[in-house]
Amino acid sequence: MKKSTKSVPRGTGTRIRILTAAEHLFTARGFAGVTMREVARQAQTNVASAHYHFGSKEGLVIEMLRHRIAPINAERLRLLEEAKRQSGGKPLKPINIFKALLLPIGQAATGSKGPDPSFMQLVGRSFTEPASFLEKVHRRLFRELSDTFMVELKLSHPKAQEEDLFWNLHFVVATMLGALANHRRLAPFSGGLCKDKDVAEMIQRLIVFATGGFASSIRNIETNSNQ
Repeated sequence: MKKSTKSVPRGTGTRIRILTAAEHLFTARGFAGVTMREVARQAQTNVASAHYHFGSKEGLVIEMLRHRIAPINAERLRLLEEAKRQSGGKPLKPINIFKALLLPIGQAATGSKGPDPSFMQLVGRSFTEPASFLEKVHRRLFRELSDTFMVELKLSHPKAQEEDLFWNLHFVVATMLGALANHRRLAPFSGGLCKDKDVAEMIQRLIVFATGGFASSIRNIETNSNQ
């Protein structure tokens, strides 16, 4: 296994240095490849300090992910509440629900010079982790968020079965993660026709795609169930 040698500037606060080192290691090696000893070495601190701040490796990695994801989820909820205020009490249009869900992650994936490689790699790593670990991450970081968005999807699709809405939301999220993790493949895949550096355009297209696919699937299910 290739050894990561990237370290965190010592002037940064100890807790942030530990989180940054954990992100470097998790992105490169996955959860199994993270050790408290190596995190401490890269953070220029000691193992006791890492345990003091986070308790265990699992606690550290989940806190690292929360540190990255919490601002994105907060912005998602803010945009959703803003859309609800503008709707005047009417059910939200699906496109506004998916704008609230997808725009913030597009913003997080964009750096000052284009796509943020570290964030994209972190998203890509999410595909390789064991289901048991991802279940814990979902329960702690996404459960409340998914329940909140599901409420709005139920209101906007009042005749749809809850099971169908969950399936379709799963497909939207999986498409979002796949598009971000594989963004570098877009240019060679399209022969250079599509530009992989324009994350904002990719997210806008993804919003349209998700909205249309979600609605079309629900209509097809309803049509087939009535036949």
